[in-house]
Formats: sequence, C-alpha cells, structure tokens
Amino acid sequence: MASRKLIPITSLAFSIAEVRMPEWEVVLSVSGPITTEDREIKFRSEKGYVDPFWTSISVKRALHGVVISLVARADNQSDANDAALYFVGQALDILCLKIDLPLYVSLTGTQIRPVNDNVRRIVRLNEWTDCFRDGREIGNTRPTYSRALSWYRKGKSSEDPIDAFLSYWSAIEGISSRYARDTPRTSRGIVNKICDCFDQLWQGVETWKIIPNKANAVNNFYNRRNGISHGFIRIDVETVKMISSELPEISKLALEFLRDWHNQGINPEPL
Repeated sequence: MASRKLIPITSLAFSIAEVRMPEWEVVLSVSGPITTEDREIKFRSEKGYVDPFWTSISVKRALHGVVISLVARADNQSDANDAALYFVGQALDILCLKIDLPLYVSLTGTQIRPVNDNVRRIVRLNEWTDCFRDGREIGNTRPTYSRALSWYRKGKSSEDPIDAFLSYWSAIEGISSRYARDTPRTSRGIVNKICDCFDQLWQGVETWKIIPNKANAVNNFYNRRNGISHGFIRIDVETVKMISSELPEISKLALEFLRDWHNQGINPEPL
C-alpha cells in the first residue's frame, strides 16, 4: 500500500494565511459643518463588490467636523488608503447631496478651509448607515451618476470659484452625455444633450427648475467652461468675479438636477 505524503501543519497554516488579505485600520478626517448625535457612533457596513465583506466603522466628533475610522482589506498601506478614501468618499457624496454642505475628506487631518461655524448639522446613525449603503449601491449600479455626485461634492468644498464652477458643470455634463435621448437635436452637442435631460425631468424649458425660460443660461455656462478649459478666457480678477457671480445659479441647478435624477432618472444605467 502506497504511503500518503503528509503536509506539515505549519505549511498548511502558511498557505491559508497567504490567501487572506491583510486588514488595515484607516483613519480619515472629514472637515465640514457636521457633527454626530453622540460623541462616537459605531456601525457596520458592507464594503467592496467582487469579494464584499462587512467592515466596522466609527464616526467621532472632532473640532473640524468628524473623524471616520474603518477597516480596509488590501495588500499594502497605500492600497488600503485608496480603498478607504473611495468607500468613504461615496458615502460623503450621498450625504453632501442630502444636506447640501461642504464635506472634505483627508488622510492627513488637514482641512480644506477653517471651519468655525457655530451651527453644525447633526448627522444621526441611520443617516450614516443609509449613506454608506446607498453610496456603495449607486457606485456599483449607477457609476455615471456616482461620478456626478463626486463632482458636485468637489464643487461644494472648493474655495476656488473657477474649480467649483467646472465641478458643477462636470456633474451636469457627465449625466447628460450618458442619458440624453438619441435625437437630431442632441446630435448637435452637449448643450442640447443637457437641455434634453432637463426636459426629461422637468417637461419643458418653461418649467425647468432654477432657470425657467432661460435655455441660453446653458449656453452661457458652456461658453464659460470652454473658455476656461481651452484658454480662451483670461483668468484675472474680473474673471474670478464673473464666475463667482454665476456660482449660486449653477450650483443650485446642479443640486436640483442631481436630486431629481436620483428619484426619477434611469436606473440601472443603459449598456
């Protein structure tokens, strides 16, 4: 009778350890006029798409906003940082759309700007769990919309009026490039695609939100964007003042568009 080859226990343990990806605790600082209902709240949320797992999350009050710590699985420290930023960023994108306040996340603990507001939005446990759940789900099933939310949060947290303007425009343009209906009108460019998506939500230019009967406003925003991106517009004090004066309108337009698209838009994305 042939003898069986025995595998040493130590070798077997080493093989199992190789399969399991290391876990890392990542701590992120979130700057913004928010706080929690308790000094610290804890919950669990599903993370990842290919090999999902449940991770423990802690949200603590901080001087600048909150500190979020979570467990990430990755081969190395850099990948763990990236995974945590992506995961938390998706949740903050949803939260930003919900409360419409600037939220900036950082690995280093630095703030995008001094936050000294004496009034802060209390984000409760159920809101955090909803945002982490919805952010993950939207990132998986509606990636175009997820990217648009990310652009909106970037615009909301930017102190540079030009960067903010371009971010709000990108949020609107990204969805419109993907979802505009295929018609002779939309074949003529992005301005018409954006107008078509506004029509899908708000029936016609007469009932558009924020800019009713102002279809030319989309053209104006487009011209500003092109001028900035391609160097047609000189960036000076007057340009910054001009862009700053237009930020309230385009930011409100992007907010209403994203909120209504979330509720009424196409889901899941077309192939």
